[in-house]
Amino acid sequence: MDRIRQMQIFIQVMESGNFTRAAEALAMPRSTVSTEIQALEDRLQTQLLFRTTRKVVPTQDGRRFLETAQDLVDAVTASEQMFLQGNLRLSGRLRVDIPSRIGRRLVLPALPDFMAQHPSLAIDLSASDRMVDLVADGVDCVLRLGILEDSDLVCRPLGEVDFVTCASPAYLAHYGLPEKLDDLNSHLLINYSPRLPASTATLEFQHGEHPIEIEMRSAITVDGAETYIAAALSGLGLIQVPTYDVRHLLERGELKAILPNTPPPPIPLSFLFTKRRNLSLKVRVFLHWLEDVLENHGVISHTPAQREYTDSSVSFPVKQRSQN
Repeated sequence: MDRIRQMQIFIQVMESGNFTRAAEALAMPRSTVSTEIQALEDRLQTQLLFRTTRKVVPTQDGRRFLETAQDLVDAVTASEQMFLQGNLRLSGRLRVDIPSRIGRRLVLPALPDFMAQHPSLAIDLSASDRMVDLVADGVDCVLRLGILEDSDLVCRPLGEVDFVTCASPAYLAHYGLPEKLDDLNSHLLINYSPRLPASTATLEFQHGEHPIEIEMRSAITVDGAETYIAAALSGLGLIQVPTYDVRHLLERGELKAILPNTPPPPIPLSFLFTKRRNLSLKVRVFLHWLEDVLENHGVISHTPAQREYTDSSVSFPVKQRSQN
């Protein structure tokens, strides 16, 4: 068997967690998978995997070789398909983490078409508001809304997302419609924090070129985007959310935008992945598809120059609003 095929088998074993599932995914006998992994180890003259009856665990050399193998297999696949354009077919497993509301409202409805284009690709999709560790959790890429700080990840800035301050008509009928920032002293905020208990409850606004942070009273704190919007619809207080995510609620009058002359500052939306010599073909294709989905729903806009990858050191948001 050729060397690239051995690398593909090794990658599938790593993605599947054991030889049996890898054999099923590759449509070959388990004994063949085991034999080829042994042949690969013999050729490299090192042990790549610790084997147990239920799972395999990579050795330190196995983890190092996995990255090299992925780069080589991706390069070969890309070179073989470089003239196919729309007929590109992906295979293997892609592990993705995205904010919950983007996942439920935008990505999942569009995903069947993507999967139909790549029937040999399996996707592990985490759609929650928790922070994941790409390396520790084995995630290939994440979509993050928020301000980023230094780390060893690679950031692909997608653009900025506009936010709106809003509340339900019932809440505003009870507490009054604020016409200036000073009026917020008599209002309640629905506090959002991905980790409870929360820190200080604040709203952020843009006044000219200067951001303003106002500390608010809050009777309820939530840790999920769905609950955040549901609490506002129930009349429990003010919220700040991405405009695209509540546009339909604003148009139907279920929520009402307030303080239009002092909107919240826009928040960057970023695509993060681990640093490798070559960006995985699966990640690259998924990224371009995801950008199209977000643009079609008016979430982001960017110039063609922003299509270039940015190899900067970033990690997760220090300060977050609702990760819709």
